[in-house]
Amino acid sequence: MCPKTCTDRPAAGRPPLAALILAPALILGVFTADLIEPSDNVSICFAYTLPILLGVYLRSGSTFRLAAAATLASLVGSFIRPPEGGIAVSFVVNRVIAVAAQWLVAFLGEQRRRNFAIVQAHLAEERLAAETGRRFVQILTHEIATALTSIDGQGYRLIKLARTVEPDEIVARAGKIRDAAARLQGLVTRIRLAAEVGRGEIDLHREAIDARALLGPLATEHEGVRLTLDIRRPEPALFGDPALVYQAVANLVGNAVKYSAAPADIRITVAPSTVLTGMEIAVADRGAGIPPEEVARVCEPYYRAVNSAGIPGIGVGLYLVRHFAEAHGGGVTLESRPGAGTTVRLHLPGPVA
Repeated sequence: MCPKTCTDRPAAGRPPLAALILAPALILGVFTADLIEPSDNVSICFAYTLPILLGVYLRSGSTFRLAAAATLASLVGSFIRPPEGGIAVSFVVNRVIAVAAQWLVAFLGEQRRRNFAIVQAHLAEERLAAETGRRFVQILTHEIATALTSIDGQGYRLIKLARTVEPDEIVARAGKIRDAAARLQGLVTRIRLAAEVGRGEIDLHREAIDARALLGPLATEHEGVRLTLDIRRPEPALFGDPALVYQAVANLVGNAVKYSAAPADIRITVAPSTVLTGMEIAVADRGAGIPPEEVARVCEPYYRAVNSAGIPGIGVGLYLVRHFAEAHGGGVTLESRPGAGTTVRLHLPGPVA
């Protein structure tokens, strides 16, 4: 399976087949009429502008290419069948005006196509922002409601059993209240970090990094996890901001643990990057995987795959990883297959020579 970047988007739609066929056919038709009609027929001169209008439905620059074809055809027609009385000034003026009209129509058509593309891009951005906001509200309300339900339930029990509750039970219930409050605090922290990252507020402190010293402690952060660290070049193997690199890899390992059956089997590989001059950190698991149609979207903020139902999270882990990588001048690629696991590669450029 080929890796996909987290910034992939659906390819632009193909131009209408009718416009692809009709535009050159119209130019050929006008050229044929130009050979049949008298050479000083002004209508034929300007008829060459009609096919150019179809360029707005084709690729960028198509109106200029059609204008060039129309201009060539109109000039060739002039030489194949010149006026019977010789080329007069009025004939030349008509042709020059017609050619100017062709290029004016091409320019206006291209501007119209570009303006339309800009409007469509803005609409797509607005739709994405609206969808992101909707996902954010859904996740936020669910996470807050879950934590508040726990806090309210434990507080109610403490009040109801105030006279009979044992000290150990008070400690246990107070601990659950604090755990719920910690989840809320963590939620606020992740949302604040996602907002800062989205605004480009990332302060980098690049340096050579000993990969084993930086990433080795990750194995102790998750109980019951089989974590293998494979470093395929001499230390220091990496170059970047140690705090951001560690947080990015910690996010990837955390995701791998969440979406893998216990005990999670995770492999971290540090090797030369396959997409840039530098290194890559690959985090591979054998977990649930991601549906193919959602691979390109999982790095969007607050987006969670359909098979993540019931698994805690707010959908900003890969979003942060992507931005941390891009802040370094790198990127993220992802390979996944449902039921067979996921491999996420964090690509980091080397030091500038």
